[in-house]
Amino acid sequence: MNKFKRFVYSKRFIISMVAVIQIALFFVLTKKLYTMGTRAYVLLTVFSVLVMFYLLEKDNMNPSYKLLWMLDMVFFPVAGAILYFFWGDKKLTRKQQKRITAIKDKTHNNIKPNPKLIEKIAKVDENAAKQSRYLENIASAPPYEKTSTRYYDMGAAMFRDYMQDLRNAKESIFIQYFIIDEGYVWDSVLEVLKQKVKEGVDVRVIYDGWGCLMNLPEGYEIKLREWGIKAYIFNDVKFSMHIGDYFMLNHRDHRKITVIDSTIGYTGGLNLADEYINIIERFGVWKDTGFRIEGDAVWGLTTTFLNTWEFVTLDDAKYEDFHPKYSCETDGIIQPYFDTPLDIANVCENIYLSVIHNAKKYVYIATPYLIVDNETLTSLTLAAQSGVDVRIIVPGIPDKWYVYYVTQSYYKVLIEAGVKIYEYTPGFIHAKMYVTDDYQAIVGGANTDFRSMYLNFENSCVFYGGTTVPKVKADFEDTMKHCRQVTMEDVKNTPVVKRILQIFLRIAGPLM
Repeated sequence: MNKFKRFVYSKRFIISMVAVIQIALFFVLTKKLYTMGTRAYVLLTVFSVLVMFYLLEKDNMNPSYKLLWMLDMVFFPVAGAILYFFWGDKKLTRKQQKRITAIKDKTHNNIKPNPKLIEKIAKVDENAAKQSRYLENIASAPPYEKTSTRYYDMGAAMFRDYMQDLRNAKESIFIQYFIIDEGYVWDSVLEVLKQKVKEGVDVRVIYDGWGCLMNLPEGYEIKLREWGIKAYIFNDVKFSMHIGDYFMLNHRDHRKITVIDSTIGYTGGLNLADEYINIIERFGVWKDTGFRIEGDAVWGLTTTFLNTWEFVTLDDAKYEDFHPKYSCETDGIIQPYFDTPLDIANVCENIYLSVIHNAKKYVYIATPYLIVDNETLTSLTLAAQSGVDVRIIVPGIPDKWYVYYVTQSYYKVLIEAGVKIYEYTPGFIHAKMYVTDDYQAIVGGANTDFRSMYLNFENSCVFYGGTTVPKVKADFEDTMKHCRQVTMEDVKNTPVVKRILQIFLRIAGPLM
């Protein structure tokens, strides 16, 4: 009986019940309103049109994103408008806005840009230098040298080094992940964290409320605190009497960051769950990538973690206590950056567009989800039509069939323009990689989809020169050997029912 009570009072059960009630209420109200006759129909129409006009007036929103929301409102006049009100726009209460602004200012004041590095990039590629300058000015994310790098083409190799560095921690461990799931990976990490707390190490953990909703038990952060781990949930899924608390529910902390002793950093596509290192099999072979950096550039990961820490804890983070302890031999120029959905700059999308637009010879892309707006679609097709070798690797076995259908809906226009599409046949590719012209590569956590571009808190890293760029390219070329190239014949053979379904699924693109 105790287990039953815990289940009934758990967040999972409550959220499930709320969802069922909302769906039922939607159909009941729709039926009721339509039986009320012309007056109800007119009111519904006026309400939807007013919301659409408001949406049209927003100059700082991507047109494709606007259009998809408007289609939602056409198909679902009441539900679509309410969904947009809560989760389609960037709304904050005054208190939230004040806190965000203060954290942003603090982050900006704690970076120390080196203008000579952008000049150094400009000597090789002026367009890459403009991109670097944009990240420094808009995202408070300057480039760094004096940093060693280690690239991982699969999760298992990264996890071995990761565990060794955790065991060697002496002062601090900062962990921030979208997904933490109980199993071999997290149990191994947790065992080390408990030991490090006993040794006096400052251990802090942030995990996303939605990302871990089905993975971690109710009140798990309290248990972690009892073990001495400073643990907090980003966007905890809970009931609140304040309407402003619901505005953030569609924004997820999709970042994957670990910082050890302020000088060693890990990030990439990997979360702390068993499938990421193929301990368990989900959707075939799980292909993911990440990297380890040591030295000055770790400061970019540390400041990203600390500004999230301030946001979720309401505490004052002492940035000055966590500068890198030492520098390493320079391995190219490294620029970690982060993105937030709470400002008007779509940093992740703009950097991806910059890479595609400025490619001269080739641009190779790996992404688990390809749900693109008109700007990205135009950039990809224009690059290919201009003679740039554009190649994209997507999963052969999807984790979400409906997202996969939308991804495949773009095949026709891309292939017609000359873009080469490859499906990773062994399983699911979760890696997010861009590499171009043998000079720059991006590895991180941001997908090429609406959610990563507009809704999530993200982080990634640009590498200019150094050893990582050729390793990313070699990994891409090796991965292509395990892929099937999609042909126009494959596209033409798409069943009619699937094509129709793809059209409707695209309407849900802004929420995917």
